[in-house]
Amino acid sequence: MSEVLLFAPERAFFADSTPQLLRHLLNNALCARVPEMVEASLLEARRLWPDEPDAHIGLYKFFFVSRRYGEAEAAVWAALRSAAGQLGIDRNYRRLTAGSACWQHRQGPERLYLFSLKALGVIRLRRARVAQARSVLEKLLQLDPADEIGGGAFLQIARSFSGEED
Repeated sequence: MSEVLLFAPERAFFADSTPQLLRHLLNNALCARVPEMVEASLLEARRLWPDEPDAHIGLYKFFFVSRRYGEAEAAVWAALRSAAGQLGIDRNYRRLTAGSACWQHRQGPERLYLFSLKALGVIRLRRARVAQARSVLEKLLQLDPADEIGGGAFLQIARSFSGEED
C-alpha cells in the first residue's frame, strides 16, 4: 500500500467539534508514509478519544483500504457502540426505528451511527456476506429514507446478487 487517504480534502473531519489534538494526530496519520505508523496513530487516536467519531472513522477506513475487512468490521462495531451509547439507543441496529433518534442531524452521534451502518454494509459486501450486507443496508434506508448517507447504491448491489434489483 503506497498511500492511504482517509478523508476527502473538502471535508477533512467528520465533526466540526473534533478536538484540536485529535485533528493533529489524525493529520499526522494521514501524512505518514508507512502503514504501520498510520495504524499506530489511528489506534492511539481511538484509545485517547473513544467517543469521537473521527477516531473511529479514520480507523475503519484505514482497515478497509488495507483490505483488512475483519478488523474494519470490528472497528465499525466499536463506532456503532460508541454512537449508540451517546444517543442512549439500543446497540442492536435491528431494533432501531425512525423514531429511535433524530436521524436527520447532519453531525454528531446520529450521523456517525448512520455512516457506520453504511460502512458495515459495504464491508460485509466485500467479505461476500451478501445477505448480512443487505440486512444492514435495508435498515440504513429505513433510518435514512432520503438516502443522504448513500447506502442505496450499495443496497442495489447487494440485491443484484439475488436478482432483486429495484
